[in-house]
Amino acid sequence: MTNIFSARFDGLDTLADIRSLITVQPDPVTGLEELSPGLAAERLSEVLKTIFLPNQFSLDFIKDSVDRARSFSAESFSTDQQYQRRLYHPPENEAFPICLTGLAGVGKSQTISALMKVMPGPASYASAHYHEPHILISYWYASARGKAGGRQLLEDFLGGDATGVRANTSKLLTECRRRVNRDGVSLMMLEEMQHQSTGQGGARVTDILLTMAGLGVPMIYVANYSLGHKLLTRNSEDKQRLLSEPRVMLPDHPDSKAWKEYVLECIRVSGGRVSADPSALVHELYRWTFGIKRLAVQLIKVAYLEARAARRQTITLEDVNNAYLSAAYSSSRDDVEELIRLSVHKSKTGGRPDLRCPFPVPMPSNVLSFASDDRALRVSEKVFFSSLTAEERKTFEQLHPPGSPSNLPSKPKREKKPVLPKQTREGLEDAYSRLLSESKGSPKQREPIK
Repeated sequence: MTNIFSARFDGLDTLADIRSLITVQPDPVTGLEELSPGLAAERLSEVLKTIFLPNQFSLDFIKDSVDRARSFSAESFSTDQQYQRRLYHPPENEAFPICLTGLAGVGKSQTISALMKVMPGPASYASAHYHEPHILISYWYASARGKAGGRQLLEDFLGGDATGVRANTSKLLTECRRRVNRDGVSLMMLEEMQHQSTGQGGARVTDILLTMAGLGVPMIYVANYSLGHKLLTRNSEDKQRLLSEPRVMLPDHPDSKAWKEYVLECIRVSGGRVSADPSALVHELYRWTFGIKRLAVQLIKVAYLEARAARRQTITLEDVNNAYLSAAYSSSRDDVEELIRLSVHKSKTGGRPDLRCPFPVPMPSNVLSFASDDRALRVSEKVFFSSLTAEERKTFEQLHPPGSPSNLPSKPKREKKPVLPKQTREGLEDAYSRLLSESKGSPKQREPIK
């Protein structure tokens, strides 16, 4: 007899199977020319955000998570007798969760969404214990945004059935354990943990995670770097439970196939509205975003606004450079420059905790070398260009026009503000005299004192 608890995971055996299920390549966006610049840029951004081309890390992470869920399901519900025993006498086990961490915008949430997409859907389980087939659920997903603690999450899992067990967290936990075994839940995913990392967030997050880990089901929670640093300040017993299996998601390497395919996909989805040289755009887009895909989408959006402001419908490399210096990208620009500084200096302490990985990466990041190599390249180009004579410089610019792939600007030029004329003594005295004359008016008549 086929075990439905194991059979529901069929078809997820290879990375190729998973890739085909989670890859998202939207159709090219159309009709932007008919919209206002702001609305058109927003529409372009929304379509670009839906792109998901899984890299090797995402594929391996999803495959490992599915295998863990499959193994737990097969071991916990191998027979109908074991299923009933766990239903009425749920074991009080504790599972050490996996911490998925990385820079904000690197693709953690998209990876979790892809994992939910490949997890088995509801399945019907026929048993002599039930009068009718029971519907099994393979995973539970919850968001910690706005949650006061672990108890509220447990109540959310129980839904309307939690009204009779609101006495304390212990009873809620017991009922959730029973519900997990009744529905065959084999994986739990907890997201938006970073919204609990302010004020008393460290203690609150610990309470939430330890409560959910008490259900005894394989569990994944998503955390930004800043939350990881907060959890590292907890007691050793908490750290051993919550930080024993971190998974650090790093940006793609600028020369990797994954990054090139992502940029080319953005060009395709834009519907021909990116006229910049693809190879140059791959390099420049990485330089101004540090390989963070959320920032890449934002930069393309701002670059499109720059193009529309210049009465054009297509984005050039100059638009991308101008977008990097724009006010709309200023906060992200500060983050990118700080990331470059951290990668060059490789400081283990200091700096912003939201940009510094709390865990030592087992292998040197393939991203760290890009900043130093790019910096060395720009220095050598600067030395070479400054050593040219005026005639040689003119010839070089004719052969390699500024902005071409062979003569990219080391940094976009900021627009200079107009210089105000220097004030003379006579001008200052004249302005002061006018100020006095304008401030003088007819004196107000005082009312007679009664």
